[in-house]
Amino acid sequence: MAVNPLKPDELRWTCPKEALDFETTSDIKPTGEIVGQERAIQALKLGLEIPSIGYNMFVTGVSGTGRETTIKRILEGMDTTTNDLRDIMYVRNMEDPGVPVVLTFPAGEGSRFAEALEECVQLLKSNIPAVLSSEKAEMESRSLKTVYGNRKKEVMEGIKEKASEEGFTIVNVPVPPGEFRPDVLPVINDEPVTFDTLAGMKDEGKLTQEDMDRYTAKHEELFRELTEAFRKTRDLEIEFNTRIEKMSSRLVQPTITGIIAILREIGDDKADSWADSLVEIILENLSDFAGGSDSGDPYVLFTPNLIVDNSGNDKRPVIIEEFPDSISLFGNIDRVMVDNKPYSDHTMIRPGAIHMADGGYLIMNALDLVREPSLWQRLIQTLRNQTTVIRCHDPLGMHPIHLHPEPLETNVKVILIGSSYLYQLLASYEPEFGLLFRIRAAFDITMEASVPNVRDFANVVAGIIKSEGLLPMDPGAVAAVVEESARIAGIDRRISLEFNRVTDYLRQSSYFARGSGEEVVRSDHVKEAIRQKTFRLNMGESYATRDIMKGTVKIDTEGLKVGQVNGLAVYQGVDYAFGLPVRITTRVSAGRKGLINVERESDMSGTTHTKGMLIISGFLQGKFAREYPLSLSASVVFEQSYGGIEGDSASSTELYVLLSALSEIPIRQDIAVTGSVNQFGEIQAIGGVNEKIEGFHRVCCGRGLTGTQGVMIPSANVKDLHLRDEVVESVREGSFHIWSVETIEEGAELLMGISTGELMPDGMYPADTIYGKVDRRLRQMAETLRSFNYRD
Repeated sequence: MAVNPLKPDELRWTCPKEALDFETTSDIKPTGEIVGQERAIQALKLGLEIPSIGYNMFVTGVSGTGRETTIKRILEGMDTTTNDLRDIMYVRNMEDPGVPVVLTFPAGEGSRFAEALEECVQLLKSNIPAVLSSEKAEMESRSLKTVYGNRKKEVMEGIKEKASEEGFTIVNVPVPPGEFRPDVLPVINDEPVTFDTLAGMKDEGKLTQEDMDRYTAKHEELFRELTEAFRKTRDLEIEFNTRIEKMSSRLVQPTITGIIAILREIGDDKADSWADSLVEIILENLSDFAGGSDSGDPYVLFTPNLIVDNSGNDKRPVIIEEFPDSISLFGNIDRVMVDNKPYSDHTMIRPGAIHMADGGYLIMNALDLVREPSLWQRLIQTLRNQTTVIRCHDPLGMHPIHLHPEPLETNVKVILIGSSYLYQLLASYEPEFGLLFRIRAAFDITMEASVPNVRDFANVVAGIIKSEGLLPMDPGAVAAVVEESARIAGIDRRISLEFNRVTDYLRQSSYFARGSGEEVVRSDHVKEAIRQKTFRLNMGESYATRDIMKGTVKIDTEGLKVGQVNGLAVYQGVDYAFGLPVRITTRVSAGRKGLINVERESDMSGTTHTKGMLIISGFLQGKFAREYPLSLSASVVFEQSYGGIEGDSASSTELYVLLSALSEIPIRQDIAVTGSVNQFGEIQAIGGVNEKIEGFHRVCCGRGLTGTQGVMIPSANVKDLHLRDEVVESVREGSFHIWSVETIEEGAELLMGISTGELMPDGMYPADTIYGKVDRRLRQMAETLRSFNYRD
């Protein structure tokens, strides 16, 4: 079964010229439409338009596929007009200042309420003093003052009369510094006499001890009555002040209630209740609000804090939070130091993005949230409870404050952007994730390379060129960009939608065009940009290839060898991947250890590679060991491989080298092989086919092309080919070849030059075929083990 090499036009997809019917991209009018993301767009529209709880969205895809741009454009294209927006305001809780009250209003009503409140304050400041200084207030005050003045006078006159009757009088005795206290002293010779003077008179014999005792006893009695009189006058003063306060409250209450009624015309029942509390607090502290306070303006207590103002806005807000943290997302409470203690009040409450997005959409990068676990947990709690809580950010607890604003009902749709891997992790380990993020919008990374899609792609390219002020491109340059995008996609004639990578090529090709004095970017400039990027990133590839050229890493590109074949491996870096040949060898003997995967035994192979080795065992058992036990020990090794081996793309290669060792038929060393195999010998597709072919071509070119060299790939990968120009040119010249095979038999015959053989009616293969020689060798091994009574 002869295998013919592929033709040059099968090695690279070519952009259809009919899709690029323009002279330069300047002739294209960019539409701004999102291309290739129909599935994601439908999901986004569904999630954006369903208002139900839990219909938050998680947008997955590779960075650069236009996820954020698409979201914004869909929102721009939607009618987000609404009458449901609201203003959010925090005000002082008059009963418990540590729990500020949150008030909500229809859009624009919050600022109206604040303006009305300011108007009320100004009216109160002018009207309360006016009422209290009115003729009626003065008249009632004078009347009360007269009544209580007379009553106090009666009390004091009574004690004065009694003191006079007893020969005493009431005096004010000086008490340092510069003060006086009331006292009752005896009157002798019409003059009040202190008890110190009385003691002197007694010593002089002018008073007897009996007189002294009488004065002392009477003084104690009268002083008690004087004290009682002063207590009564104090009680009368308190009663008077209380009557004055009640009178003032009675007179001013209609004025206060009438002014505050302005606020009751705005807002809901909760706002009305708060307005009523203003009346109560003013009446309870009327003297302060009447201008009698020395501690500042009491009206500052009424200052509102309008944290969200949607005045004049009827569109749902779209907030993109680029740097989410506890403060920027959920808000904060500022604080100041007063007497070396932290102080905060309702005016220091600051909103976060979740408040600013109230009634609309909040867009964030999911990875930014999960990097700070407490932030992710708080978001989940907020969405679950439909409630937002503002707390003071004090992670060290050094300056705690006792301010706990009332929670706010959450009304926002959250849109997270992240990778598919992160989505799977969250969906698997966050119990409530599926209930809170019911819509997943998955962005594709490729689209079909059809003519309409290529036209759409060119439209996007034109839009990028226009927005960034780059030089226009001719059709050849755009075709080169499209073809490079197809190579980036790497699968089945599709175009990559990673426009961040495409944009880099547009910028760099424009740079090279300007450097050469051109006004239009041509295909040569795009190819130069591609070549320069490869040169910047391929240092590791250059060193690895040099090691092969120098013979440090042993690779044969000519001749025949038994039990040795050139496999192909892809080395994937962060931003660059390249392929290189790798020598695979095997040694076989009679035994029962089966296939020994040296990489697995040395802990250098992954599970998929190990699976590939087990598949080879299944192939051998099904193909040969139907009438006798499979009695061999064979070690298969990737020579000079010092890193891990993963994947099954070399499983067919390992089978070829095993067939060679068993049959003792040499393998061509001028052919490198890649491909996965199943237990039935069918060759299966692999990844990185372009890099693998180019890696072996590079080595062969370094040593000199012989005209017989080439690469054997699975037929299923032909559609994925998009090789560089130098490889296609070598194939066109006949100095390098690429073969595609569908079965292990086709590949073995190409590598070993003889037929694999067909199974005959007697259950044997022809003796001069590959399978005949393998079968004979396996039978000999089984007989050897039997004759030696072999045991492990």
